[in-house]
Amino acid sequence: MQQKETKTIVLSTGVLESLQSACDASAVIARLQDNLQLNQAALSDPEPETTRMIRCLATIAKNENRLDVVQHLRQITPAGTTGPMLPERLDVKKIPASQIRKLTIDLCGGEEWKLVAEKLGLSSAEIRYLHNRTMNPCIEALVHSRNQRFINVDTLYDVLVECGLPILADML
Repeated sequence: MQQKETKTIVLSTGVLESLQSACDASAVIARLQDNLQLNQAALSDPEPETTRMIRCLATIAKNENRLDVVQHLRQITPAGTTGPMLPERLDVKKIPASQIRKLTIDLCGGEEWKLVAEKLGLSSAEIRYLHNRTMNPCIEALVHSRNQRFINVDTLYDVLVECGLPILADML
């Protein structure tokens, strides 16, 4: 698992003010598009810098309790762009049971869970062991990895996106 690059992104005052006002979600997004001079195509297929801005806006929107803005962003951007709906710093052990069960069962439908387990730092031997001896090897891999070191929702979200599973990442 690679360390995330930490980079401060500053959103314009106008975008922040629109988040704190009674503006509807589309008005907040329009303000972002105006300030960054983005067209709809830039949101449909964002460059890495635009993705960072969208994710920053989504995080601030969640902190301001503007889940309508995050939901709107999720409708107009590709899966895996906005970050998780759950708090980013939430320990994966505290993800609601029904949510983590659904995610891990979806991952266990094929071999995808092995990619995720590898990104989370499990060895090939550990992955084979879990594959052959557990009912839901993905959840066991997640628990094992979490017991080795702290993993939060943000890290799991990024791992899922890196593994080419952005739709599953958006379950968080």
